[in-house]
Amino acid sequence: MTDIQTLILSLDAADGTDRRQAALALGAVRDDAVVGALLDRLRVEPDSRVREDLTWAVVQHAEPAHPRLVAMLADDDPAQRRTAAHVLSKVASSDDFDAVAPLVADPDADVAIKAYRAAANTGGERAVGVLAARLGDGDLLQRDALTNALATVGEPAVPALVAALSSDDAVVREHAAETLGHLGGPEADAAAPALEALTSDAVPAVRLAAVAALGQLAFAADEPLRRIADGDDPLLAQLASRFADDRKVA
Repeated sequence: MTDIQTLILSLDAADGTDRRQAALALGAVRDDAVVGALLDRLRVEPDSRVREDLTWAVVQHAEPAHPRLVAMLADDDPAQRRTAAHVLSKVASSDDFDAVAPLVADPDADVAIKAYRAAANTGGERAVGVLAARLGDGDLLQRDALTNALATVGEPAVPALVAALSSDDAVVREHAAETLGHLGGPEADAAAPALEALTSDAVPAVRLAAVAALGQLAFAADEPLRRIADGDDPLLAQLASRFADDRKVA
């Protein structure tokens, strides 16, 4: 039995440490024949630490693994779609954007979360439209994942986020404001006027998100925060004053 065959057998070892060591060793092997074994194990591996090592190993063999990964994106099993999106997000090839982009709208939240990162990493600015269309989706975990993906794209996402501040859906408006705040200044400074306007929103949570976002911007938010601090809404005024004071200290 060859060393490679021994390592492949070790992928099924009872001890997770043995599986991790085998995955790392196979990732360093320059033999395309190991790809099938790595992917087969990745499809069923229950330990998150081992999965990450297997993912790294597959990325080292990205080219020969590519056809199977793309096929997994269309698998009926959401676990397979999630796995493929995760691996392709690590490969981060612009050639894969068209393949991963549809999964941004996957009905399985875990798949969508992996697809957000995959779309951002493979598409960059091209991903803004498909990502912004999902603003407000899911629970807090899913929304945070989308926020992080849009932040990965950075400043090119700002116009779409500003447009989303005018959505008819209050959850979308709130999420767009939160994401602009996550981007922060100076990347999102162009959003300052729209965020200030949003502080008059009918929904309290949206107003608070707008002020909080302004507090994360750079100098472009100085005047808006001062105006809000002098305004009639005591809660917003208090929050804006706190941000303004923090800026003076900084």
